[in-house]
Amino acid sequence: MYNGEKIEELRLLFEMSRFELARKLEVSEQAIWQFENGEVFPKMSLKLKLAQLFHVDIDYFEENSIESNFGVSDIAFRNSDIISRKIINYQEVYLNTINKYINYLEQLVQFPQQDFYILTKKISGMLEKNISIERIADYSREILDISDDNSDLLYKLEKSGIYVFEKQLNGTEDAYSIWSQEGIPYIILGINKTAVRRNFDLAHELGHLLLHRGVDFESLDKFELQKKESEANKFASYLLLPEKRFKQIINDLQIDKKLSNPDSYINIKKKLNVSIQAMEYRAFQLGLLTKGQHEYFYRLIYKKKYRLLEPLDDDIVVKRPTKVRSIFNVVFDNNLITIEQFLKTNKITLDFLSHLFYVEKSFFEQFISSEINDFSKIIDIKDFKKSI
Repeated sequence: MYNGEKIEELRLLFEMSRFELARKLEVSEQAIWQFENGEVFPKMSLKLKLAQLFHVDIDYFEENSIESNFGVSDIAFRNSDIISRKIINYQEVYLNTINKYINYLEQLVQFPQQDFYILTKKISGMLEKNISIERIADYSREILDISDDNSDLLYKLEKSGIYVFEKQLNGTEDAYSIWSQEGIPYIILGINKTAVRRNFDLAHELGHLLLHRGVDFESLDKFELQKKESEANKFASYLLLPEKRFKQIINDLQIDKKLSNPDSYINIKKKLNVSIQAMEYRAFQLGLLTKGQHEYFYRLIYKKKYRLLEPLDDDIVVKRPTKVRSIFNVVFDNNLITIEQFLKTNKITLDFLSHLFYVEKSFFEQFISSEINDFSKIIDIKDFKKSI
C-alpha cells in the first residue's frame, strides 16, 4: 500500500524543500504536502517521475517508513548554535537511512574486536574521576595506536569501530558526530576539506563521541555549546599534538624563536599532518608564544592568504573513508548476497547507493553479474521475425 512518508523521507534525504520538489514534478507545493501526508495518492505517471528522480524502484513507496534510531538533539554539530531545523531534519533522515543499511550489512559480516567500545568504557570512568582532557586524549591515542605523523587517523578510527562517512554538507556545519540508539558511533565529514583540516575534524568529532555522549546539545545555551566545542577542540589539539613530541620537533628544527611566523611550521606540517593554524594554537596553549606574538601570527596568516589554503595543502593527499567499501567487498565478493539481490530487496538502484554512501557508481558496478552484461546471451529478435 502507498506510504506518503516515503516521499518525504526521500525528499529530505536528497535535501529538497517541498517547493523544490513541486517544481521538479510540475505540481503545486500543496500537492506535495498532500502526497506526503497520505491525503492524495499520486498518479502512476508521478510515481514514475518520483522513482526516477530519487533512483528507487516504483514499489519503494509501498515500504514501511524507516525506523528512527537517533536522538537528533544528540548530534554534535560544529557551529551548532546556528544550525537550522531544516538542516537537522535533513541529517536525521540521512543518518536513519545509512543506519538501516549498516544494520542490514552487519548481519552478514562478523567484525573482529573493536577497540573503540573498550576505550569508551574506560574513558567513561576517567570522566567520572575528573581526569583531564589532555590525559584522556593521550590515553585515546595510545589505545587507538595512532602513528606519530597522524597519517593513519581515519583508518584507525574506522578500524576501532566508528563508522565514518563523507557527504556534501551545505549548511554551516563542517562535520558532526553522534551515537545511534543502538550504540553505534558515527562521524560525518564534509567534503572539499584539505587533508590536515580533515584530520582536525576527525579528532574534534572523536572528542565529542568520547567526552559528550548523551549530551542534549539542543537544550544547551550558547555559552554551554561554546564550552563543549572548546573541549572538543582541546581534545583534538592534545590528540594530534602530544606535548612531548611537539616540543621535541620544535627543538630539533630550532624554530622556538620563530613561532609567530606561519612559515616556520611548514616542516612540522610535513611531519605531523596538522594544519599550521592548529599547531600555532597548540604552541600558544603551551605558553610558547605571548598573546602579542599570537596576534601577530594571525595578522601574517591573513596577509599571506593562508586562512583557507596553507602551504602543502595541495600536496598532502586527502584520505577517504574505506570501511563501508570493505564491508561491501566482503559481502559481494563472497556471495553472501549478490548486489542484484541487495538492490531488489531494498528496492533501490546503483545510483541511490552511490548517492547515499558518496561512493562512485563504478565501485558497485564491478559486482554486477557478468551474465547480465554478456550480450552474447541476448536472443536475436530477427530469429523470430514474422512471416509476411
